[in-house]
Amino acid sequence: MSKTYCGACRGERGCRDCQAVGGLVPYTGLTEFHCNDSTQGRPAEGGHVAGNNAIASENKELLLAADLGTTTLAFVCADKSGMVLASYGCENPQRKVAADVVGRIDAALHGQGERLTNEIKEALVKGFLFVLNRGLETVCGTGSGAESMSVRVAIAGNTTMQHLLLGYPLEPMAKAPFEPYKKETLRCDFFELFGGTTQAAKVPQMLNHAEVTVFPCLSAFVGGDIVAGAEAVFTGRTDWNELLIDLGTNGEILLSAKGHRYGTAAAMGSAFEGGRYAYASELFHKIADALKQGIMDETGLLCEPYFTEGYKGLLQEDVREFQLAKGALRAGIELVCKYGGVALSAIDRVYLAGGLGRYCDREDLFETGLLPEAFNGKVTVVGNSCIGGLLSVLKNNKTVIYCEGEILNLAEQPEFETLYYRFMNFVK
Repeated sequence: MSKTYCGACRGERGCRDCQAVGGLVPYTGLTEFHCNDSTQGRPAEGGHVAGNNAIASENKELLLAADLGTTTLAFVCADKSGMVLASYGCENPQRKVAADVVGRIDAALHGQGERLTNEIKEALVKGFLFVLNRGLETVCGTGSGAESMSVRVAIAGNTTMQHLLLGYPLEPMAKAPFEPYKKETLRCDFFELFGGTTQAAKVPQMLNHAEVTVFPCLSAFVGGDIVAGAEAVFTGRTDWNELLIDLGTNGEILLSAKGHRYGTAAAMGSAFEGGRYAYASELFHKIADALKQGIMDETGLLCEPYFTEGYKGLLQEDVREFQLAKGALRAGIELVCKYGGVALSAIDRVYLAGGLGRYCDREDLFETGLLPEAFNGKVTVVGNSCIGGLLSVLKNNKTVIYCEGEILNLAEQPEFETLYYRFMNFVK
């Protein structure tokens, strides 16, 4: 049977709108839960309608979180303990204008900025209303009580997505030295940010009065999403070296080395998100299999007849797209660790987030050379660490979000090109 998932977690944790795993679960952003092979029969809208059995809840507060991905948007509603009540996911409507952040910056600078801002606001209001209504049904059932609830909201995404949401000028990010217009945390009322949308009349007062926190970013290409991810996965141990790798259409890397942080970003294209493969893990597995079977050499060339016909659906163009992303990622890992003064073998733990999903086989990561062999045995595959960090901050009422670190611009590193071409090949 085929796997089906709710839009936000893709079956990674078994939340309420993903019925394969029974019951509600606390969401840390990690993939402790998985979805079995089963057809789940949800309503087409993507949510599971609550029955009359409301969840007893002494708290009167709901937490809403949204991850602004370049390709997809993900939403959750949780109670104040961080227990996920509902989730929702959809494609980012801005993809109709441009597939990546560079294209969207260019579009904004050529008169489409207002359109891009309006599109993301409308999509966010729709997503928040969906999960809020599902959350209220879970907590209150068909009875009363919703009027006494309060709501808090947190949002994070890459720097471009956050700038477009907030209507910030993008000129500073379009040319060297590529600096964000603003980096700091923004807090405002929901109505202040979304009151001008076409769906504003549908927004209940509890949401209009909600405080919204938009996460800070580290640089033009290391955004609030990985800052949130660090909140979810980093242990805070100053005697450890930890590496968070968030792979989507933009690959962000954050190193915590003895308490200091170093970040960078590499262009991934659509190899890990938004390409022909819905789940990058399927692509990794097919490439690993082709290497094991000896039908693809270390340069990534498929032998005949597979070069022409493909191998189990894997086409030569898929391999090349993967190689471009892999080369950039591996070069980024090598250089950020060098910049932080940490040998690859000295990394204690690696967290892999983003488009990889729950089903990524760790063996495939090393067989394809996507990760260095020095990381073997140290990798934790995580789900949406951004959502986990957003909920962590909301749940703990954190007023200060840690956002410090040195940023490495890969384009300015003399070694980048050499490493990039080296790691395009299938070397471990």
